[in-house]
Order: sequence, then C-alpha cells, then structure tokens
Amino acid sequence: MTDKKQFIYISLLPLVIIVLLIFGAGYFLLADEIKLPKFNKGTQIRRLENFPTIIYTEEGKQYEKQRRVIKSEEELNDFLNYIDPAGLVTLKETVDFNKEYVIGVATEVEDPETHAIKIKKVYEDKDKKSLLIALHETFPRENCTVEVSPHIAVDMVAINKTDWSIDFERVKEEEPCEEENDEATDEQSTPSEDSN
Repeated sequence: MTDKKQFIYISLLPLVIIVLLIFGAGYFLLADEIKLPKFNKGTQIRRLENFPTIIYTEEGKQYEKQRRVIKSEEELNDFLNYIDPAGLVTLKETVDFNKEYVIGVATEVEDPETHAIKIKKVYEDKDKKSLLIALHETFPRENCTVEVSPHIAVDMVAINKTDWSIDFERVKEEEPCEEENDEATDEQSTPSEDSN
C-alpha cells in the first residue's frame, strides 16, 4: 500500500511542474494587463524624450511658472502651446492617458544660460494618499559671468494614473562658476605635470 501512495506522488510531480510552468508563462505574457496587488510597485516615473530642456523666448515676453498635472491630450496641447507658441517643442512619443498622466513644469523667464529645472523625485505618502513632486532648479552664482539670453526651463515626465493629490516642491541650488571649475582642473593638472 505504501508503494502505491509513493507511486502516485511521483507521477503527479511532472503534472505539478507543467501547471506551474503554464502559470508562470501566462503571468509573463499578461504582466501588463494583470496587476497583482503584491507586485504593484507604486508610482512609476518615465522621463519623456528630449526633456528637460530650455526654450528661448522673445525679449520682454513674460511667462508665469507652470506646475501642471496633464490628464488629457487637450491639456497637453495647451501646455505645449503656452510654453512654445511657435510650436517647435513636441513630444516624440505617445502618452496613453488611460494609463498615465504627464507632469509638466516650467519656470518664469530667466536670463542665465546655465539656468535649468528637473523633476528629480516623486515621494509617496500612503497615509494621506498624496504625491510630492520634487523639482530641482539650478542657477549660476551671482558673481559668475555667464551668457545671457531670455528663456524658460521645462521638464516633463509621465507617471502612472492615480487619484491621489499631487503637490510640488522646488529646491533651488546655486551652481559653481564654470571658470572656478576650469581653474580647479588646471590646478589639479599642474602638480602632475611638475612631477614628470
């Protein structure tokens, strides 16, 4: 009798392995369509191609800073038309607004060429059901000599669709002057030249 039970377990082993392989293959084939709560990774960010960027503006034209959660194609077109009335800035990739939102940020008109903005991180607060978009805006130091031309800095990312509230936080940072970096590089290379 024990030989018979052991024989049944051995003959079921290949069947169990085949069933597991079928479920595994099915999961990988349908991974985008089946969202198991255990494997949901939270908010996913996808940087859009050619962003962050700067857009040169006409002398004297003013823009207000923009922090937008774009939920439709019309809102996306409004944002792109606002930041670039000439229509030169376009998205090279499509956004499926049934699955994703676009976060678009733009600065006021700034003059220094090295001014930039970038969406760095998205923080989740699961208790409050809110997202905090962290923006990193860089300026040259006041004593730096930089080329000047009026422009706005723009960045756009796609995040998965959510019903959570979305807020923005900006961190300003001053970058060291390029001349200081060049002098530091020259000073570092000078001792190595003397040792030869």
